[in-house]
Amino acid sequence: MAKRVEFGVRAPVAGPLASVDAVNRIALDCERLGYDCIWVHDFIAWTTFQDRTHVSCGSLEAVEAAGEDAPPIFFESLTNLAYLAGITKTIGLGVAVLCLPYRNPIVAAKQTANIDVLSRGRLILGIGVGAPQSTHNVDFEVLGVSRKTKYAVTRDYIKAMQEIWTEDKPSHDGPFISFPETEIYPKPVQKPWPPIWVGGGGPKSVEIAAEFATGWLPPWIAPDQYPQRIQELRDAAAAKGRGDVDFDVATEVYVSIAETSEQATNQATKTLGVLTEGFADDATPEAIAKAGLVGSPEEISEKLSQYVAGGVTHYEMKFVYRSIDHLAEQLELFQEQVIPNFR
Repeated sequence: MAKRVEFGVRAPVAGPLASVDAVNRIALDCERLGYDCIWVHDFIAWTTFQDRTHVSCGSLEAVEAAGEDAPPIFFESLTNLAYLAGITKTIGLGVAVLCLPYRNPIVAAKQTANIDVLSRGRLILGIGVGAPQSTHNVDFEVLGVSRKTKYAVTRDYIKAMQEIWTEDKPSHDGPFISFPETEIYPKPVQKPWPPIWVGGGGPKSVEIAAEFATGWLPPWIAPDQYPQRIQELRDAAAAKGRGDVDFDVATEVYVSIAETSEQATNQATKTLGVLTEGFADDATPEAIAKAGLVGSPEEISEKLSQYVAGGVTHYEMKFVYRSIDHLAEQLELFQEQVIPNFR
């Protein structure tokens, strides 16, 4: 049976439009409209430069309108999810993605299990190794964590977290984290643990997904590239003895929808144009254009059909918007004129 096509929305948790009221409104709007998941992302330090170039919430116009003296706001991911668990009832809750190398895995396992319990089993745990230095990410340096070992650390931390989630008396003796036998409760509602989706499209990230995950959430991959990339993931999983995993394949994608193609393009062009400065090298102008969902409902539906044909079943959508009202309008339009085409 074909998997259900699912649509998730990045909450307004970063940039000048981020606020408690904005998060509350958009989360409840998404739940009311029947979206499948509300997503947050993960940084600790968040600089003014990142606020203007790594625009994942809002738009560059919104950043500019806030002025040069506006502080770079970024709401932390796990506390965001705990809040969302409390104000919603049915919508999925996801993090795209929790950067494990600078998280204590014992604490992270406890926190994510709690969120899964608080939400009654609605957590999707996206996991990643942290943004590269070329994106002007400074978390590693601020937190005093090595970039050189981040892939090996992530593997070790995932193993430790899995033991905490499943064992009555977990212990772990690894190269980067060790702890004696102890007791840590509650366990996650979802068994054996919440769905793990690995972010990133590079070979090392795909290897981690193949070893540990049931989902894959990369950015900047065009629809026609997915069949080959999915096969590579499946082949890697089979080589690790996990050939029976039926992966949830997602994409992290920018969205700008309006009644006409011209309107949608005009409201997104400035923001999409700056992303090459704030993201990794794979965020080329060509990749941004090929991967994005920009246009009228009809154009976006056609592009989504290509993604679905390529094997993508979940869309973690980062709308481009100049105000929270503008985001709400796009959510309504997308729900009314796009989603029904895939139900």
